[in-house]
Amino acid sequence: MKLSIFHDGQFFVGVVEYQEGFIHKYLKVTFGNEPSDETVLRFITFKLIPLLNQTHGKKKPIQKHKKINPKRLQRKIAKEQKETNLTTFAQQAIKEEQELNKLKSKKLQRLEKERHRQYKRMLKRKKAHEKHKGH
Repeated sequence: MKLSIFHDGQFFVGVVEYQEGFIHKYLKVTFGNEPSDETVLRFITFKLIPLLNQTHGKKKPIQKHKKINPKRLQRKIAKEQKETNLTTFAQQAIKEEQELNKLKSKKLQRLEKERHRQYKRMLKRKKAHEKHKGH
């Protein structure tokens, strides 16, 4: 699991990359203006796991890793910490997740609108029926 926090111009954004076997999950979280260490820690301990369980994983073939020299590994880690760019695979997975959520919310809004229309029609019919009935 890897959490990268960077400033996107307006807010601080965290991107979580999680790998479980062949399945990779990516999650993008907006922290706000200037998150404290406590806020980030609270997010990691209480909100991260439920959010990861809600996201859909994407299958990616695992690359074979050979043993890396410790100094080279430290250089690689330092380079990744300086780098704020997301991997294109992560961006694509996050975008697909956003599209899925968008479709779900549109569907829910459509259903809610239809229920409201039916309710208003029922009230109108009831009112018309009462008028027709007389006193």
